[in-house]
Amino acid sequence: MSGSLNQIREKPFYKLLLGRTTLPLVTILGIGTLYAVLMSMVDHKSLPFHIIIVTAALGKTIVITMTTLKRLSKLIKICHSLERLLWVFGLIIIISVFSFATDYACLFQFNNSTFVGVPDYSNSYLYNLYHFFYFSVITFSTVGYGDIIPTSDVARFVVMLEIFLSFFLIVFALANIKKIHING
Repeated sequence: MSGSLNQIREKPFYKLLLGRTTLPLVTILGIGTLYAVLMSMVDHKSLPFHIIIVTAALGKTIVITMTTLKRLSKLIKICHSLERLLWVFGLIIIISVFSFATDYACLFQFNNSTFVGVPDYSNSYLYNLYHFFYFSVITFSTVGYGDIIPTSDVARFVVMLEIFLSFFLIVFALANIKKIHING
């Protein structure tokens, strides 16, 4: 009986979490879909595609930052457990990493010399997305193995945006960890 009561108490929090992260999720999925369409249907070599990617990456970084500051900070105040806090930060980290992975994959599809070290160049956006998801995780975590290296100024700028966002989220998480209210 108490297990089902806990599930009822948990549902509103997870609905709130999903509601608070809808804007960045929709933004990132929309831009990712736009990337996939542009890469497959439009001659992206003739467009200033690198400018489109930088603009989209900057816009997504602003959306994620503002969502974290405004919406998630309110949600953190009602967190009553470390598990819930980890869900909040885990979701925003996954959103951020996937967002930048799509940017990197598109930059690479636009010009395969923007990154060095990507194994087996492929024209497949999804195949390259896997490698850049790995690169984004390594960049976000600040490990930086150096196996994939940005070589163009545009790619370096997008990498700097991801590093900025990762530092921001880590500082934000550490600053808000004391706000957990534990009911005894």
